[in-house]
Amino acid sequence: MTIDFTLQKYVRFCRIIKESSLPILTFSEFIEKGQPQFPLIVLRHDIDRSFQKAVQIAEVEASYGLRSTYYIRMTKQVYRPSMIRKLVRRGHEVGYHYETLTRAKGDCFLSISLFEEELEMLRRIVNIKTISMHGSPLSKWNNMDIWKFYDYKKYDVDEILLSIAYFNIHYFTDTGRSWERSYNIRDRVGSISPQNSICSTEDLIEYLQFKIEGPVFINVHPNRWTSGFFNLCISIFSDWGINQIKRMISKINGTWNS
Repeated sequence: MTIDFTLQKYVRFCRIIKESSLPILTFSEFIEKGQPQFPLIVLRHDIDRSFQKAVQIAEVEASYGLRSTYYIRMTKQVYRPSMIRKLVRRGHEVGYHYETLTRAKGDCFLSISLFEEELEMLRRIVNIKTISMHGSPLSKWNNMDIWKFYDYKKYDVDEILLSIAYFNIHYFTDTGRSWERSYNIRDRVGSISPQNSICSTEDLIEYLQFKIEGPVFINVHPNRWTSGFFNLCISIFSDWGINQIKRMISKINGTWNS
C-alpha cells in the first residue's frame, strides 16, 4: 500500500491527467469559455503556508505541460513577490486568497478596505482575474459573507465558489487529507457527488480515468503534499490535529456529517 499525499503521488496524478487528453484549464479560462459542460479539469491551489511546496507543485505541473491557478494569502509567509512572479513565469494563473472578514473580526467596512488594499498590492505584481476565500475553519466568520454587503464584480474579478455554485460540476478538495467531504467545513459548492466514495488520490485518479462526464474542479493544497519521512510525519500529525478541532467545532455547531 502506497502512502498518499506525497510529492511522488502528485507526480503520478499529473501524469495520469496529462495522458487523459482532457482539457486542463485555469479558473479564468473556464469562465472565459462560458462555463462549458463537456469533460474537462480545472486545477486550483490554495497557498496557505508554504510557498516552497507550492513552487515544487508548480514545477511538477509545468514538467507535464499543465497550467493551474494558485491563490495567494496575504501573510508574511505567502506574500512573496519574487515567488509569485516565478509561478507566472511557469505559465500559471495567480489569484487572491482573501480572508479579510476574519482579520477584521466581522467588521464589514474594515474588511472591504483591507480587501481593496491587498488586491491592489497583488495587482502591482500580476493581473488578478479570480479570487477565492480562505476557509479559516477555526474562525466564527465566513470570509465569503462579505459579499452579502458588497459586490465583488465591482473589482473586475470572479469569486470562484460563487461563480460555480449553481453549475453542474464535480468538485474535489484535499481538505482534511482526504478527497471526501467530512473535514471540509466551508470550501463547498453544490456539486454532483460521484456514485462511489472517493477518499484517496488513487480513487480520484480512477475516477478521472474512467468515469468523468463533465467539468471537474480539483483543489490541491501544496502544504499537504510532501516528501521525506520526517516531513510526511509532521504533515500527517498536523492534519490529524486540525481535523479533530474541526470535528469538535462542527459537532458544537450541529454541522458534522460522519
